[in-house]
Amino acid sequence: MAVVALQDSCYSDALYESPTLLQQRLSVAADSCWLAENANGQLLAYLFSYPSINGQITPLAAAFTLTALPELLYLHDMAVNPAARGLGLASRLLATAKQHALSQGLTKLALVAVQGSVPYWQRKGFRVVTKLTDSAEHALSSYQGEQARYMQAALLSDTKG
Repeated sequence: MAVVALQDSCYSDALYESPTLLQQRLSVAADSCWLAENANGQLLAYLFSYPSINGQITPLAAAFTLTALPELLYLHDMAVNPAARGLGLASRLLATAKQHALSQGLTKLALVAVQGSVPYWQRKGFRVVTKLTDSAEHALSSYQGEQARYMQAALLSDTKG
């Protein structure tokens, strides 16, 4: 599975998630998981997300669980092939996620920032959420040694008309 190879090239061993789990995520939330490939079909980037509720954090290596009344789109995993960085793929995947969320009536995006990526996500409009439930804190702690931070960004629909 090309996603596993890309995951390996972008994340520390502490963030490894199995091929079986990655396949489960694609199966459960296919409409909110996107792949970016070159003309030869080589995987350059991916974004796995799913509809969720405010403040709910998916622990590392846990399956996606869909909710009947989602409030936001949770961006669980985005990776860009190191050789493809600078091509704007991450921005395009994020724009796709925003459009998808808005089309589903969702008003926020959420994620767990790892590997020192908080400044990157702040530039994309996310802010660190510091008030978390005990359950969310426990889930966040599953990202051991990663200085993980839960972040959210509000989505505004285009009101021009």
